[in-house]
Amino acid sequence: MKAFFDILEQLYKKTCLFQNSDKLLCHMAAKCLALLLYFQLREKITLSNSWVAFCQKNLSEYPENEKVVYCLWTLTVIIKEIFKDTCSQKTEILKQFLTPFDTIFQVFYTSLFSLHFKSCQDTSKIINSMICSLELLELLIASRIHLKLHFTCQRILFLKPSCVLDVITWPVEAFVKRKFIIFIKKCLLWKVGEDLCWGSGPALMPPDQHLDVDMLALADAVLQAVDLGLLKTLSVRGKPPCFGGDEVQPACECVHGPDHVILRAASLLIIKSLEIKFQSCASANEIKGNSLNSFYMQIHNYQISGL
Repeated sequence: MKAFFDILEQLYKKTCLFQNSDKLLCHMAAKCLALLLYFQLREKITLSNSWVAFCQKNLSEYPENEKVVYCLWTLTVIIKEIFKDTCSQKTEILKQFLTPFDTIFQVFYTSLFSLHFKSCQDTSKIINSMICSLELLELLIASRIHLKLHFTCQRILFLKPSCVLDVITWPVEAFVKRKFIIFIKKCLLWKVGEDLCWGSGPALMPPDQHLDVDMLALADAVLQAVDLGLLKTLSVRGKPPCFGGDEVQPACECVHGPDHVILRAASLLIIKSLEIKFQSCASANEIKGNSLNSFYMQIHNYQISGL
């Protein structure tokens, strides 16, 4: 067992040492570290204090501290391993793992999505952190649905949905907006983490009143964002695939078609949000006609612009 902790400590040091000089080595070290940490959890061994302190420090100090991406990698791999395990103590293992990070992840979430994107000099680092955090956020929500835990970090999207929705309005690359739209759509459809659950779809899960309330909050936030012009910030014009380069030769004619991924995801996102909203209404009188007309007009104009 002493050899195990020696290896763990060495990987921890490598994660710190190579974060700026060798990205591949650091990524592999973080993944190996995650597997060793999961072994600790699986065998009911107390997690490495040095690693827990390392993650807590970096998550709480974002964006001043740029080491956070390595913590996100490790956290993500560990939760994936919990999902893939066939043991019956998954919920207990995840509970033990999330306990020291529950409050810290809330702080990180707020800090990450409260940044002023336009004023940032190196936006690539922010985007990288967002993509990594989005994968972790999806796993946290999936673990809430399938493993029935109720940590605040698993509910943070539903408690502060505007943080994620605001990213769609930022002047970021189209692929970033696409990822966020698809992520929110998967949340509303209860499809998060479906590739890790081997067919145990949420439709077969028992009712969860607390989760229903959170889904309604997310649906409300989506509809409010649409009413404020969210769809106008999306580009529905797709780009042609360019193998071997990123530019189309001047001699080649290029016909830009609609971005069907964005069109389908955005349309389904709004339809599902409306469905959740309708189901929550006690009577038809609670649904305001003017609001519906506003939604229908925006959806119609958005779809027409993609043709």
